[in-house]
Amino acid sequence: MSNVDYGRAVTCVYCLENGHISREQVFSRGRHVYLCAPRGQLIEGFLVIAPYACTAALSKLPQSVFEELAMMQARVRRFYAAAYKTTAALFYEQGRGGGSVRVDPVDQFPLHAHLCCLPASLNLHATLSRTYRPIPLPEGVRQLPAIVGGRPYIYVDAGGESIAYIAHRDSQVPEIASARLKPVVAELLGFRERADWRSYPGERELGQVIVNWRRHCETRA
Repeated sequence: MSNVDYGRAVTCVYCLENGHISREQVFSRGRHVYLCAPRGQLIEGFLVIAPYACTAALSKLPQSVFEELAMMQARVRRFYAAAYKTTAALFYEQGRGGGSVRVDPVDQFPLHAHLCCLPASLNLHATLSRTYRPIPLPEGVRQLPAIVGGRPYIYVDAGGESIAYIAHRDSQVPEIASARLKPVVAELLGFRERADWRSYPGERELGQVIVNWRRHCETRA
């Protein structure tokens, strides 16, 4: 593994030039987005698709980027099917920067849009729909800009359903803009202790997913 100093907080984690993500963690590079395996593996196979540009939310990306993003999602699904023998795939984005927020209010790091990917089947829709207003996106993530506008949101693609969740009322807007979804996902997975990458960096899982990706690429070559 790399000797990257992840303790250098407040610089953006997903801006590659900052060095928080090592070369071996970057699995695929497109023109606008890249695929990586971050620290803090919720489960082995936790991946992230992020734009190179430090954009606060996927909804703020130009429409031309979404075709490549969808292609990267398809690549992730193929990897999960080959390496983890599963057709289950969960994709989610906590679009806190979809509104006016640009910096995390607690830790003060820049909000850099990223789509989280897991080889797991979780009913996040049931959890979120109890609190927020669900808006189906039949064409997937590419509909985000048109649907959510300038609002904070949570985007989930799971179980064949692609849905954006927004506030029912104005009082919920700050709640979505400051909410943390990772602890919810960790709880549903049965790994509450993995909610914070600082306390659970997941080095073993990270090392294994890197190995699995290399094998996957060699098999396809």
